[in-house]
Amino acid sequence: MNRELLKGHSELIILAALAQRPMHGYSLSEHIKSQVPETFKFGVGMIYPLLHRLEQKNLIRGVWQGPGGMRRRVYSLTARGKKALAAKRDEWQTFQSMMTNVAIPTR
Repeated sequence: MNRELLKGHSELIILAALAQRPMHGYSLSEHIKSQVPETFKFGVGMIYPLLHRLEQKNLIRGVWQGPGGMRRRVYSLTARGKKALAAKRDEWQTFQSMMTNVAIPTR
């Protein structure tokens, strides 16, 4: 499968995952790996730049948690992130419907 297909929807994937529960980067990476086919290889190296970008847009919020040297930055959706997720889901549904109509026409 073409990995370029994933790039346009990577923010949706992260926002949808964080809507389920707050997670730190590695946990988020493992969660996504369990949800998407191996061919996408949505790894940690792709996650952190996206997390930083989403945090800059105020769609997610990261807070440091944990004792001493075991601290991890845990991310959760902001109110703005929840609205963005709803909009991205609507956009995806519209795109999916259009592609289904074009690629698999009914007779």
